[in-house]
Amino acid sequence: MNGDMSQYKELFVETAKGYLNTLNEELLRLEKSTDHTVVVEAIDAIFRAAHSLKGQSAAMGYEQTGYLCHVIEDVFYEIKENRRTVDPDLADVLFQAFDSLSGSVARIESEGSESDVGGIADQLKRLTGLQTTGSGHTAHEESTAAPAPFPQTAEQPMTQITTQVEVSASPIEKRASSAAPHHSTTIKTIPVKVEQLDDIVGSLEELMVDRLTMQGLVDSLDNHALSQAQDKISDLIELLQFQIMKIRAVPLSVILEHFPRAVRDLGRMLNKEIELHIHGGDLELDRTIVEGLDEPLTHIIRNAADHGIGASGTITISARAGRDSAIVSVSDNGAGIDWDAVAKKAGVDPRDKAAVKKALFSGVSTAKEVSLISGRGVGMEAVKQAVQDLGGTIDVSSVPGKGTTFTLKLPFTLSVVRTLIVRVSDQRYAIAATAVDRSLRLSNRQIVKNVGQEVFRHEDQEIPLIRLKDVFGLTSSDQDTPSHTYAVILNVDSERIALAVDAVSETLETVIRPLPGLLRGSPLFSGVAVVGDGSSALLINPRGFSDE
Repeated sequence: MNGDMSQYKELFVETAKGYLNTLNEELLRLEKSTDHTVVVEAIDAIFRAAHSLKGQSAAMGYEQTGYLCHVIEDVFYEIKENRRTVDPDLADVLFQAFDSLSGSVARIESEGSESDVGGIADQLKRLTGLQTTGSGHTAHEESTAAPAPFPQTAEQPMTQITTQVEVSASPIEKRASSAAPHHSTTIKTIPVKVEQLDDIVGSLEELMVDRLTMQGLVDSLDNHALSQAQDKISDLIELLQFQIMKIRAVPLSVILEHFPRAVRDLGRMLNKEIELHIHGGDLELDRTIVEGLDEPLTHIIRNAADHGIGASGTITISARAGRDSAIVSVSDNGAGIDWDAVAKKAGVDPRDKAAVKKALFSGVSTAKEVSLISGRGVGMEAVKQAVQDLGGTIDVSSVPGKGTTFTLKLPFTLSVVRTLIVRVSDQRYAIAATAVDRSLRLSNRQIVKNVGQEVFRHEDQEIPLIRLKDVFGLTSSDQDTPSHTYAVILNVDSERIALAVDAVSETLETVIRPLPGLLRGSPLFSGVAVVGDGSSALLINPRGFSDE
């Protein structure tokens, strides 16, 4: 890198990511479309992006990166001039070239030096017969526009979620035109590193805990003026929470945008015609949840492409906002799941739908052979664990011969959760409100035993009852045996179970903290909820009881 240009590395990297996004998106569009106007637009967009990235790479001293961009630019100049077309073999090598550029930019970002991309550049030249050399000017360059400091539409890549900066002119552009007349610059937004935003969220959580503590103290003093002041502070903290969570929220498109390319490559590898449809990419979730969704969605899509879809088919990713959670589904119109085969492999009764579904998410695979893409059975187990780690649930529905749908329900944010507070003996516990179906007061006559398991009937369904007092080994705080039991019915994946508690207190907004070291890894708890008086309650993990 040129010494006096090092200060612009971060700007170069962010700009380059936008150009790389354009290259991938437009080549996908070019491959699929037969409309002449769309084809021409895609070719022009790729040509401009490669040309601009070439110029900026050369200006920054990244000669290898600029050289590969130069080769890509020359390839599309030939295509623009109708001297060659984009066939599948050329598209494969072009996508490999884009991947090499992405790798080089990633290395520039992390290490400050570019990758050696000469091999893929030479492969592209051999395939096309081009004689491109270096990263400088070409014979056709006079007809092209000068590279812009920023692409017109620059989206963030899936693995890096950062806050963008928008200014009227970039430092690279200013340096190139320092002799131009002075114009005022209005800074509309500023870059904020994710780590800094996480620190702010940590401080906000501390503030919310202190607010809960203060609220308890104010209520005990019965002072009207103090209560009014506390209410105002609470309103301001809630507004601050909303604003910070909004800043942390990113659209799902941040990770969804790479799936069209992934599905295209899977289709080529499997020799299948696979269409991908995406709906609801503008739904915004906490950035931690969005980042964590990439791996489970990738597993589901790979399984659908490899095992679900035959010679051709469609995969659809849909996202929408539910009442208390975000709902993301992945559907295919393939062969569907052979539930009888799953039941046989797991050794469970095929009529027990809940047991068969549980087996599917526990590492059971019915694939006849293991491929490079899927078939080992660990994928769905990993998917379930990843979704649970995000505080979500996953369910599956499938009809043989018609297709399969995986449905993920996820919280909008991880740090603040509305919970139901319950009491068991002298201990308080919290349950995420999104998992609660309802709470009931049962008479002891309604509870019976079925094959050693306590159950009760509700809405024509037999629901197993799990007594938390017995699970946790707690002694009763009441001397007399009560004539009734409080049951909290939970929706866990596709099942309904009920937890028996001594009392149901209230529903509160709680700040969620990680489990302490001794409890970390426990299947029965997923965190610690800080409740109204500043004290803590263990956050129950419903799936831990469902898996018992």
